[in-house]
Amino acid sequence: MCLRARNSVSEFICTKTITGPAAWLSTDYTDPDQWTVAITESDTTELFAALRSARGAGKALSEITRADFPLNELAKKLAEVSEDLVEGRGFVVLRGFPIGADIPRADIEMMYWGLCSHLGIPVTQNGRGEVIVPVKNYGNGGLLNASTRGYQTNESLPFHTDSSDIVGLLCLKSSGQGGLSSLTSSVTIHNELLRNHRELLGLYYAGFYYDRRDEQAGGEAPYYRNTVYSWNDGRLTCRYYLRNFIESARERYGIEVSPVERLALDTFESIANRGDFTLKMQIRPGDIQLLNDNSIVHARDAFVDTDEISRELLRLWFNPFGAPVPPAGHAAFREGMPVQQATAE
Repeated sequence: MCLRARNSVSEFICTKTITGPAAWLSTDYTDPDQWTVAITESDTTELFAALRSARGAGKALSEITRADFPLNELAKKLAEVSEDLVEGRGFVVLRGFPIGADIPRADIEMMYWGLCSHLGIPVTQNGRGEVIVPVKNYGNGGLLNASTRGYQTNESLPFHTDSSDIVGLLCLKSSGQGGLSSLTSSVTIHNELLRNHRELLGLYYAGFYYDRRDEQAGGEAPYYRNTVYSWNDGRLTCRYYLRNFIESARERYGIEVSPVERLALDTFESIANRGDFTLKMQIRPGDIQLLNDNSIVHARDAFVDTDEISRELLRLWFNPFGAPVPPAGHAAFREGMPVQQATAE
């Protein structure tokens, strides 16, 4: 069942309780084996063989496709992973990806890219056109710095989604302290909103204004509007971007956030943080955490690096093959961040 929305970017509002594997509770997943898929020795052999093939193609990393990175049995395993991500619970951890000290960084990145190329089409993540970005402490301040993105700080990150349909995080090094990952089903959140906060639903379909953090292309506004939820062709999707970007759009450009909008944001985050809704996991070196942004919101605890080790992950954004295109105004930058034109110094 749905209602036609008024004053909303989305045309319809979902008014039915959604069931199925994407609407999970934390009690549904108590054993890491339920969401962990091992990369075996034979899988690793396939990865290195595919790496040699991709190197032989003579292409830049961003030009490598799954045809350039041939996999056999591992490709079948990844097809099952894709099914879990898109039609199932929305999260998977691949464990045992080769990241040994004897493997050059460029080879790790190409194998990571090649593996993910069997799951979808990667997209750009920032105004520099980068397709793989290191997630670490860049030392340029937290999110109060209007030019800092979430992947550049060691501060805690509240519940949010990324822009693409799927986000991949390959852990190279864990931190000395902190960095715990939390996941909640945005489908379960929507069910709870419908059950107990129905009067707020329209606000999530109307959307909020976000700061672009100085990464807009020439001629574009420095902020954008995006809906939290969309109901399109019988499918609920979510994009809950970092709330800090709503606040900095207000501070920098005077886009006010009304009291009822603040209530809606507070309510969403309060539900996302409920213990019976939230699954916590610590990803470790060699893990690839894969999340479906359409159905999962994620958060991260602050982390502290030590003299011996500094936390670093590699992030990839991609969209599954043949995935439906969301309506305008929802899932901004799903197709990638616009690349800024270089200017003469």
